[in-house]
Amino acid sequence: MPYSKLACRSAIAITLLISTGSYAGPHGYDLHNTLAPRSAGLAGTSIAEPLDNVSAIYGNPAALSQFRGTEFSFGATWYQPEVELTHDGSVTGAAFSSDSETEGFLVPQVGVTQDLRGLGFNGTLGAGLTAVSGIGAQFRHEPSSLGAGAEFIIFGANFGLSYDLNDQLSLGTALTLSFAQMDLGLGGTSAESHDTSWRGSLGLTYQPASATKLGLMYQSTLKHNFKSLLIESDTPALAPFATTTGRFTNVVIEQPQNLGIGLSNRSFMDGRLLLAVDILYKAWESTEFWGDVYENQWVYSIGAELTSGAWRFRTGYGFAEDPTKENPTSLGGIGAACAGAPSSCLNVPLVTPVIEYLQAAEAAVIYEHRLSFGVGYKGFLAPMLDIDSHFSWQFEEERDYGVHTQAKTHSWHAGFALTWHFE
Repeated sequence: MPYSKLACRSAIAITLLISTGSYAGPHGYDLHNTLAPRSAGLAGTSIAEPLDNVSAIYGNPAALSQFRGTEFSFGATWYQPEVELTHDGSVTGAAFSSDSETEGFLVPQVGVTQDLRGLGFNGTLGAGLTAVSGIGAQFRHEPSSLGAGAEFIIFGANFGLSYDLNDQLSLGTALTLSFAQMDLGLGGTSAESHDTSWRGSLGLTYQPASATKLGLMYQSTLKHNFKSLLIESDTPALAPFATTTGRFTNVVIEQPQNLGIGLSNRSFMDGRLLLAVDILYKAWESTEFWGDVYENQWVYSIGAELTSGAWRFRTGYGFAEDPTKENPTSLGGIGAACAGAPSSCLNVPLVTPVIEYLQAAEAAVIYEHRLSFGVGYKGFLAPMLDIDSHFSWQFEEERDYGVHTQAKTHSWHAGFALTWHFE
């Protein structure tokens, strides 16, 4: 059988397996405060001195201690991805070039913090709701793509607590309760499944001088088990497209462990200028599923905020390594998928060209450079109310996958938030 036909049929079945899209976020496809109310203006820089409570709740929980009284933030960010895919036809059977038709995503940014010092506890309690990860692409309008297109989104409800050991050192912990939804997007054979899970976070902040803060944070893996998501062949050793039987099987997908360090300083311009830098390490290789197609990743960001009366002006730059793994040979421990009904389906082994095609069509997390801006105003409409806005651009990147497929991506996001302060 010619390779193009073999690959074409393989792609149909494997699309069922890994149609988990490409609305990729700035860190692989994790967000890490890049859409948060104020940190977004600093390209997500927030580990040592987060400017909004959402960033402390979902980043370094020890930094919750920096929020006193009662504070409530409510906002949303619009995230718009753009993906262009060009394929020579050797995998799908027909060449094409097409843009993804994925719509933008509206991401909530909600956080509340409560200072507990009035109760005799030297710390702050926090809770919030936002999306922590998400991807999505849609090429169903292009027949030669074989219907590639899907979404994978994770929402997290976070609960965090900080404790001040002394005036310089604070510790913190947080629990993320997640709701993940996966839509396998191939018409007629698609499926949707969801799962709930949890992860833990630990953090530390240290203030060696009045104008300097140091932050450390760690997040555990986040594991989701999607039940009966795809059909796996009962006899993977059979030749490609031999008729066999299969069974619905679960797919386990893990988000990586994250380790971050941040530094901030306010010693410039009489304290009116904040400078901050973050370094984040994401251990993709040790995760189930994504470890087969992603490598470990370093992410760097730097941000600044200038205070002028009631106004706050922010900017930031971030760089994230492309985590795409070269020459992938396996995926999720699946020996072979099976296309069709479980009682009679076609055996489809996982081959490198097909996985590369799906990496490009549905897992192209190749963003590297991003530039952000933000503006805030304290005392908007009332003394206890602040308003903040932000805009960020992820510059276009392109990458070849094998010798057959090229992906180009860029994205932008914009949002606002209102924050109420009560003493």
